[in-house]
Amino acid sequence: MNIVKKIEDGKCSIDELENLLEEKNPIVLYHAMTHIGKEGIRTEEIFKKLNGLSLKREHQDKLLGHYKLGDLAIATMIKLGENEDEISGFKILDEFEKNGFPSF
Repeated sequence: MNIVKKIEDGKCSIDELENLLEEKNPIVLYHAMTHIGKEGIRTEEIFKKLNGLSLKREHQDKLLGHYKLGDLAIATMIKLGENEDEISGFKILDEFEKNGFPSF
């Protein structure tokens, strides 16, 4: 089964979703993070990996439009109720960037 279809159909286990956060494919990462946020899946490992992804805000980390992988990781963590001050990638943003976040 196509991994994106599996995510969309809700057929990935939490362990699989945790592992998918290590993917290099931005489409898979997008779908995994979006699913995690929408379903409210909260584990320590997911938060650890999302926090690491929150720092991926360089040109090579482009996801959709002008959004980067780090932007979606930060938005996912906020959606899951994480305090913005605890998110590594959020701490380093300027005020303009902090106000331009995607939401679910």
